[in-house]
Amino acid sequence: MIIDMETIVLILIGVVGLTLGYVLGNHEARRKAIDFVNTEQSARKQNRKKMIMAEIDEKGKITNDDVQDLFGVSHSTATRYFDELQEDGLVEEVGEGRGTYYERV
Repeated sequence: MIIDMETIVLILIGVVGLTLGYVLGNHEARRKAIDFVNTEQSARKQNRKKMIMAEIDEKGKITNDDVQDLFGVSHSTATRYFDELQEDGLVEEVGEGRGTYYERV
């Protein structure tokens, strides 16, 4: 069986079309998944910041170690929460080093 050039070109066009469809469709699905994860992470962070403020309201102050224990996060993640709360004008840092704590402004 001999395949003519026109058939080969049509097969190649079909393969390229299917490949492009897969890649573009997969890219869109990946983008939607990333958007969903980012939205979920943002909502979780906002909820945790509200919980930090509630803890401050209840106890008067909170430390980085308290936040690490409360949420099971690293020191740097807890620090980022406090940095954002400070930027929002909600908390202030008191003290230095291991004695540092945060209270409501």
